[in-house]
Amino acid sequence: MSTFHIFYDSNKDIKWATDAPTDTNIINSQTALGLSHLSLELDQIPACDHFYINDAENNIVGYNSFDLTFSATTIDIDGVVTVTGCPAGAEIFLNGVSQGTYRSGDLTFTGTMSGRYSMKFTKDKYYTTEQRITINRR
Repeated sequence: MSTFHIFYDSNKDIKWATDAPTDTNIINSQTALGLSHLSLELDQIPACDHFYINDAENNIVGYNSFDLTFSATTIDIDGVVTVTGCPAGAEIFLNGVSQGTYRSGDLTFTGTMSGRYSMKFTKDKYYTTEQRITINRR
């Protein structure tokens, strides 16, 4: 175990961390930049894109993974793909274009044009997930 000095923003996103000696001058300079400081005993340095600071601001928490279920990944034109397990607040992209923010219920996508499509799901404190959908001509 090592002592890690973790610097994070008001959204509790870790901006950087080190196990190097960190004196009050470094902590104060980072505070002046708007970052907060937390010192923790950890087995390894927390990756900025895998962890964030908990609500109590006394520990780190790992990012969540989407637990999505797709009824199909290949359909014919006019077929439907139903997606379940999407958390509220997730932003959904189709071929890189935002389709809005998910609220509740199952998501349904109807295949109106043949081709390959990329569905991407993003949410703060979650790993981004992407799924390819193929729509075949009949």
